[in-house]
Amino acid sequence: MKCFSWMVRLLLLFLSLAAGQALANITYTFSGATFSDGGTLTGNFTTNDPRTSLLDYNITTSAGAGGIGLNYTTANSESTPTSLPFILVLDSPNVVSAANILQVTFANLTPTGSLITLGTFSSFEQHAQARRDIASGSVIVAAAIPEPETYGMLLAGLGLLGFIARRRINKVA
Repeated sequence: MKCFSWMVRLLLLFLSLAAGQALANITYTFSGATFSDGGTLTGNFTTNDPRTSLLDYNITTSAGAGGIGLNYTTANSESTPTSLPFILVLDSPNVVSAANILQVTFANLTPTGSLITLGTFSSFEQHAQARRDIASGSVIVAAAIPEPETYGMLLAGLGLLGFIARRRINKVA
């Protein structure tokens, strides 16, 4: 019986080491982002847990003084050389002209915590005729969405604890 107890403990230790860190996709929402011509930047985007890959986005820019407002989504635009967690670059080639680019820079996207300030010097939207810089704004972490494997590990751990508790009760009786 002592051998079984040690085997269970070793198995739990192995599972905890093999599980590693739980991964979750992270959704960010733009807050108070404005362009130099008075237009606004709203919407959200989702990255993977290490913040190295753009998974989904729905970002809208409103027309300012003479600007063009566009909606950047995964359906109508491309994520061109995006260097997350520092730079987000979206290209909307099929709308108006082939030179619609939105570039947003961050000091560093963090998975949790305080507001993430947008880089006002190198964040811009560019069209064939004009360019407008982002004057102010920030990004808020909206939600972290756990991956299904996280729930599986939770259920397996609870099942194992229930099994051990039941064996202890049967052993005492």
